Amino acid sequence: MAPAPLLASSRRLLLLGMIAGYINALSFIDLSGLFAGAMTGNTIHMDAAFAAGNWQHGQQVAELLLVFFLTAILAAGLKQIVRPAYGFLLMALLLILAQSMQGTPLQMQSECVILPALMAIQGQTLSRFSGNAIQPVVMTSNLLKCAAAIANWLLSFWPGHKIARPALAAIFLPGLSWVAFLAGAAAASMALSLRSSLPFLWPLPFVLAMYWDMNGAERDGQSE
Repeated sequence: MAPAPLLASSRRLLLLGMIAGYINALSFIDLSGLFAGAMTGNTIHMDAAFAAGNWQHGQQVAELLLVFFLTAILAAGLKQIVRPAYGFLLMALLLILAQSMQGTPLQMQSECVILPALMAIQGQTLSRFSGNAIQPVVMTSNLLKCAAAIANWLLSFWPGHKIARPALAAIFLPGLSWVAFLAGAAAASMALSLRSSLPFLWPLPFVLAMYWDMNGAERDGQSE
């Protein structure tokens, strides 16, 4: 199966980055500083809560971490059984479920389960773009990859250094994922500032667009 061309990978990273940025920002605000997809920050948050003696909050963060991990296992297995595009249909269903719980007594508890599960599914469904391993759920590794590719590109012009010049995709795609994540987080802030009654439905068109895109690509024998 041929890897996706740069244009297709750029389109998908733009959509996925915006979805991840949106959901992470929404969870940070709704869940008092917890992230749906950034488990590094949540691990530190959990340790700090336990160290301060706030056992109830620490347990809540631990449960969120466990939901993310277990869902990631299930999503990885599901990807081997059915077409990866179906992962985006599951994400769409979770968004609708999260929206249906808004305003109910179970809103926070449901978000602590639904949102990390949603991000785990996204992370396992698609993480290679034009042959490059890029994880659009979290940004630290993408910024490091972009920086390393820029450094190698600059050193390739330096006399006496035999460094292969990196492909454009190695610089552009990780950087694009960060820009898309930033845009998604800004959209979440806008949705909340406008007091939108349907904040979890805003990213739904992007998720369905990803399903349509990947479903077509899989039928055509294209891979990432």
